[in-house]
Amino acid sequence: MAYQSIEIAQLRAKQEALDKELAEAKERETRQVMIEIVQKMREYGISLNELMGRKSGTPPDEPRPKYRDPATGSTWSGRGRVPAWILGKDRGEFQVDKQAAARAMVQAALLSDGH
Repeated sequence: MAYQSIEIAQLRAKQEALDKELAEAKERETRQVMIEIVQKMREYGISLNELMGRKSGTPPDEPRPKYRDPATGSTWSGRGRVPAWILGKDRGEFQVDKQAAARAMVQAALLSDGH
């Protein structure tokens, strides 16, 4: 490893702390905005289908891929039979977008009848 001055090491540590703080603040703000959106949707009786531009009763689009094989580019939505390339492995390593997965969980919780 290359030599690094104490000043540079301290600045990098500050930068890492600020990056973490920024990510947490963005996540809190995103959650708050989503809560406000859901509240407005309920207040005005707007359904998810209407929001997505679909008519009531229209089946949803195909499920989006949650996992991607970096070697072949193959994808899997997490539904149905588990592909051989992910079978028995840590699925977190193959996630397409971990933040999108987290947002999906938040959205599901917000849009449930419990809120």
